[in-house]
Amino acid sequence: MIISTLAAMTAGYILSVVIGTPRVISARRLIAALCNKLAPALSGKYQDSDEGQHTGGVFYLVLVLLITLLPTALVLFLLYWKIPALAIALDAVLCWSVSDIKTYSKYSQAAARNIRGAAPERAARFAEKLSGCDCSELESEDIIRASVQGTADRTVDQAAAPLLYMFILSGLGGVFFRAADAASEIDLGSNTDAFLAPVRKLRNGLCFLPGKLAAAIMLVDGLFLKLDTRSGERVMKSDSRKCSRAAFGGCRAVLAGMMGISLLPEEVFSAQFMRTYTIGEQVIDPDAKDITISNQLMLGTAFILMVIFFILKLTVGILLR
Repeated sequence: MIISTLAAMTAGYILSVVIGTPRVISARRLIAALCNKLAPALSGKYQDSDEGQHTGGVFYLVLVLLITLLPTALVLFLLYWKIPALAIALDAVLCWSVSDIKTYSKYSQAAARNIRGAAPERAARFAEKLSGCDCSELESEDIIRASVQGTADRTVDQAAAPLLYMFILSGLGGVFFRAADAASEIDLGSNTDAFLAPVRKLRNGLCFLPGKLAAAIMLVDGLFLKLDTRSGERVMKSDSRKCSRAAFGGCRAVLAGMMGISLLPEEVFSAQFMRTYTIGEQVIDPDAKDITISNQLMLGTAFILMVIFFILKLTVGILLR
């Protein structure tokens, strides 16, 4: 069983890196479509108060997880019991569907290419896809910062987190993470913090350990690329908490430190005050090569993590045979 899930996880990873995840099987897109219908309906049924919306948010989280996980778990269990070969194939498709490393790598490459080609408007569109920030009004240097920042974030939620939960529960684990991630990213307009607080808390908790692992592995990968890993480690220790999502702070700080740049300023709620923090130090001006290097580090970090998880899972599978 463990060897079978190892094969599925490996196949899913290779497909996500080599081909990318087609929209038709993208777990994030499919779950987001479900959440966009479910969330407004549930939010409207609860009192328009923090307590009422928080209760609705808890029910929303439970319902999303039940709808996505129960059928998946049941089908996988029955197939592994009756038709193992088909189970491995389905499991591999699930692992493929929850991680899209290739697509975000292409966005990163396109942002760097358009910065070099003096086409900041096009670069801004790819930077926005990477970072989730509105980059339309940014200058070229800030577009580079947004691209690097977005690549750091995608290293966590498109590579490290799916790989970790696939290592634990194969495709089912990947779907569990992607369900929490997609459910937390819906847009209900204003005053939705209370409703989405439960699912965002779960999502941030699920990203915490992968974020730490990714930052540590990224430093190791920086050694192979002969980057300034000492600066990366120093900035990680000093600036990794200067992020609204703590799980992303480590990778952002490592990239900023190794390349000697600062990233986009971000408002972070701390000690009952909204403060503006900037990760990294402006040692040199941002350059398109920084985007290219950050993309190489994202791919390298994903590969190293996959190798580590492969060896661990293979060892456990052999010992338990």
